[in-house]
Amino acid sequence: MGELDQVYETFNRRKREYNKEEYIEFKRKEKQAVYELIDKAAEKIVQSNQEFKQYLDTKSRFEQYSVGNTLLVMAQMPNATMVRDYESWVNSGGFPRKNRRDIKILEPADSYMREDGSVGTNYNVKYVTDISQVSIKSKQRIANYDKKLLLKVFLNSNQANLQIVDSIPNTDKTALYNRENDTLYVAKGSDAPYIFYDVTRELAKQEIGEETPLDSFKVNCVSYMLCKKYGIDVSNYNIEVPFELKELSAKEIREELEPMNNAMENICGRTNYYIEMFAKQNREQEQAR
Repeated sequence: MGELDQVYETFNRRKREYNKEEYIEFKRKEKQAVYELIDKAAEKIVQSNQEFKQYLDTKSRFEQYSVGNTLLVMAQMPNATMVRDYESWVNSGGFPRKNRRDIKILEPADSYMREDGSVGTNYNVKYVTDISQVSIKSKQRIANYDKKLLLKVFLNSNQANLQIVDSIPNTDKTALYNRENDTLYVAKGSDAPYIFYDVTRELAKQEIGEETPLDSFKVNCVSYMLCKKYGIDVSNYNIEVPFELKELSAKEIREELEPMNNAMENICGRTNYYIEMFAKQNREQEQAR
């Protein structure tokens, strides 16, 4: 026997723990459990104002996540702040802990053709880890935004005509979007945080509209999430789940969450762009001095 033959014996004794069919069945059940968790979370958040607010808090930290994945993060780790998969953490110098709590989300896989000719997307379960479960030297930084910069960013994120006025007639609002002439009016002399409350509401109104009381509720929720994300005090917000949401199925609840999800993603996409742009300008000015 060669001096290395003992190594081969170790591999000869190893047996496959499951076959291909068992693995496929395991993954099917795993995905089914994830979809069931999404439905349970959707039904749960509309039964409690506090639960719904927690969903909004989660969404404010994960604005690019789908409704389903936001519900999954909230259901498994509501205080999560930054998630990545194992490889991404390692590549950035982090070491996910051995006894960590991972979060299951869904990621797009291959596409398929439905019977009606439309194209659907298959999803796979993906494991991600929150930064609280990772050993890493560079800690997550909490962004503190200058109020003047933040107002400038929000106004640049506006997609309508912008008109600065001394006051807005017939209202105590500091900002008002008029859909008829597609103009956002902003009153001079407005102080924080009230100007942020009103401007973010009007930005959300541009995305969602305000034809019904349910639309108004969604606009208020998007405003809350934007203020929460960018460090503006949200203690004065009243998030009260409308009765009609409580009567819906899990699928219908997710459909009602979609406009808020899309509005949040769109507005944050623009605000983050301008934050980066203004930060770059400031760096260039500093270097030029």
